[in-house]
Amino acid sequence: MKKFFLLAVIGVLAASTAWGATITITANAAPILDVSVSTSAWTIALDNSGDAFTNDAQGAFTVKASKSAYTVTFSSGNNGVLKSTGADTIPYKIKVDTTGWSAGVNTNNLSSYTQLVTAKTITFKSKTPTGGKTFNIGFGIDAYSDYYIDGAYTDTLTITIAAP
Repeated sequence: MKKFFLLAVIGVLAASTAWGATITITANAAPILDVSVSTSAWTIALDNSGDAFTNDAQGAFTVKASKSAYTVTFSSGNNGVLKSTGADTIPYKIKVDTTGWSAGVNTNNLSSYTQLVTAKTITFKSKTPTGGKTFNIGFGIDAYSDYYIDGAYTDTLTITIAAP
């Protein structure tokens, strides 16, 4: 009887493993690496008084990233100056305030007002929430002693994002 019971238990165990199945699950998360701006055109009303002009929230940009390391690069089409249709220029500076997410930022080369004579970067060390992280872009023109020739002056500020 003991032998029969033992054989029955072994048979049940063997049969149960014979009908078992496994499933391997693989989820491939899509890469997200995006930068967008709140507005794609800024109009600055420069009163030509010689006084400095500063707006710490002239615009904003939002970063969305599924990466843990990435770089946002700011560059100027005119090397940090606004140009008229002639040869006249107005130097300007920008600043990006990342203090609200210091845990996610590795280095910010635009933490103070800087003229974009060359491209400047902000390196990040954390992925963002799905809604992204938004940062203010400040714009400034230093005080000046000679009037600027009246008229329109333009430049193109380009913001790119890349991961290693």
